[in-house]
Amino acid sequence: EGNVVGKAAQAFNVPSDENDNYVGYIMGNLLLPPRGIKDAESVGPCSQTFTVVTGQKKALEVAFADPDGPEGILEADSAQRFLLSPGDLFRVPPGNTYRLQNHSRTKSCLLTWTIIRPRNLPPAS
Repeated sequence: EGNVVGKAAQAFNVPSDENDNYVGYIMGNLLLPPRGIKDAESVGPCSQTFTVVTGQKKALEVAFADPDGPEGILEADSAQRFLLSPGDLFRVPPGNTYRLQNHSRTKSCLLTWTIIRPRNLPPAS
């Protein structure tokens, strides 16, 4: 989708507890260079949180797909869009699709993220 893409790194991948005492999660970071894009992606049955660590004020755009639309599809005309700054946090709920774009021409944007797995993953189809 975009010509300039971000670089993601995974730091932790903790499986769910066998006794279902706690859910599993994956943590990492994402660096979006100036004008960088993270293509649209569905979170599936998981939930994902982000923290904007560094970047230009109001330069990071997060777009959320219409939750009533088909999973994995982000229609540009129906997406909800927000401009974020360092210190902002956001969540992508299960079953939704999101896209990130750094509109800054000069500053990279660093985000941390956590993917939270559901207690019971639905069977693969």
